[in-house]
Amino acid sequence: MIPIPDLLHPEPRLALDGKALAELLEVGFLGGAHGPTLEKALAPPHLGPSSWRQEFFLKELFLDDLIEECLTVSVNGKKLPVNRVFLRQVLSQPPAVVETIRFRQQVLRELESSPELSALTHQLYGELFRLLSLFKAPHKGAKLDLTMFRIELLEHAKRTVDFMASEFGEATSALRRISTSAEKIQNSREYKYLSALLDFDNHLARLSFQLRVGADGKIRNLELKKVEENVKNPFYRGPWKRLWDRFEVSRRGYEFSNRELVNRVVQEVFSEISDWLKPLLQMLGHLAFYLSALSFRERCLSQGLDVTLAELSPDAPLELEQLFNPLLMRQGLPVPCTLGGRDPDSIIVITGPNSGGKTRLLQAVGLAQLLGQSGLYVPAARARLPIVDGIFASSTEQADVDQREGRLGTELLRIRTLFESIGSRSMVLMDELCSGTNPSEAVDIFLTVLELLGSLNPVAIITTHFLDFGRRLEEEPPIDHLEFLQVVMDGERSTYQFASGVAPTSLATSTAKRLGVTLEKLSALIERRGAVRRPLERPDAERPAKSSKPADPIREG
Repeated sequence: MIPIPDLLHPEPRLALDGKALAELLEVGFLGGAHGPTLEKALAPPHLGPSSWRQEFFLKELFLDDLIEECLTVSVNGKKLPVNRVFLRQVLSQPPAVVETIRFRQQVLRELESSPELSALTHQLYGELFRLLSLFKAPHKGAKLDLTMFRIELLEHAKRTVDFMASEFGEATSALRRISTSAEKIQNSREYKYLSALLDFDNHLARLSFQLRVGADGKIRNLELKKVEENVKNPFYRGPWKRLWDRFEVSRRGYEFSNRELVNRVVQEVFSEISDWLKPLLQMLGHLAFYLSALSFRERCLSQGLDVTLAELSPDAPLELEQLFNPLLMRQGLPVPCTLGGRDPDSIIVITGPNSGGKTRLLQAVGLAQLLGQSGLYVPAARARLPIVDGIFASSTEQADVDQREGRLGTELLRIRTLFESIGSRSMVLMDELCSGTNPSEAVDIFLTVLELLGSLNPVAIITTHFLDFGRRLEEEPPIDHLEFLQVVMDGERSTYQFASGVAPTSLATSTAKRLGVTLEKLSALIERRGAVRRPLERPDAERPAKSSKPADPIREG
């Protein structure tokens, strides 16, 4: 039994549909192209038991954007594609066992500390990617000479196994499994069968010639001096035996070429080795998991942003120093902030003006938890995180064409789903809770949510723009362990830092002035466009007095 080079789990597993993958590999070996189908087969929907549900956080945390922009792999300066579906599956199903998280962190630590091993791992990714590419979309040469294409594919598979066996024997982390698995393959009957075929293809015989060259530099005579056939190869057949075989086949009325015979042997060899090709190709996604994390680390460090491997335990408080939102790197340099020293049972309420950084902070916390619990680098200088059994992220609802409820109704259904699903070990991130209704009605809903969260004690962070209500909560907290953070302002601009307390103002008027949304500026804009059909109403002092006579409903209609 060949060991599975699983780099993600302490207990190795083949998390693929082996039968379906074997069929797809056979189609590729026969010369068929099925790239997207093969990519999907290498990204199983479930990597193991998980309580995490993608629909509760995938869209709100923009996980696909993070993978596309931040988790990339380059080999020798060339950016190679990664299986994004596989990365999404891994990141959206973080392990709940500390040993698995530390198992993955150990791999990153070894790659980080050994540039030589990191370079070898990148090279192996390139070799496996090339092997997968041959199966996905055979090159044009396959149409001209299918036999040579198949032999090239087998040669590449053998070369990859040999590279794995020779270069990873000194690794101390799970990367040591690469060498162990390859060595086991090399000792297998199937590998010896493959080696013999390739040796026979490359070395049927050695011919020695003697040349006689004239004074003009041209060959005068070419004489064969010696023939050494590769008689030790198990595929070797002596000349008399070959002649007899051909005569016997012809006598029985069969007509086929030597090329057809070779093709049959090549297909037989492939069927022998296909069992160990499956775990090798599974490893391609595992390598992308680590190498894309190294790429993310290098990009952050190049911009002066620190990343770290988190310290995790079931009851750890949420502590993040110099946390930043990696999604903001496409817009410039993110401003790090710190969340630390919080009671593990605290529910945090964040207040502050629009565009102050509240929503981005929630995203950063959610991504930090996803990456940290997956065993990858956290976008922070130091991170201490609880182990949670899922994230429930609720952002300000955007209207959909087919939604049946209004904005408030949609949010209320979301709240109902929240309490139908979460437990005491969940993380809850709610942005602008109950912003779809007036404050007096929202207060009752807000209090209900707080009381229910207080009874469950999840890791919860809620943002709100109801500042008066926030101050009332701070003065008379309805539940224990309620904490408040406010956006720190520098005059009328946000510093994207957070301090204890409730924000004194939302700065709505100042923001409107800064963005040019005032009566004077908008009136001038309309008049410049010549779009005014009647004079704009002036301030109350200039408006004509209203008539005290009751309005005629018919006329008014």
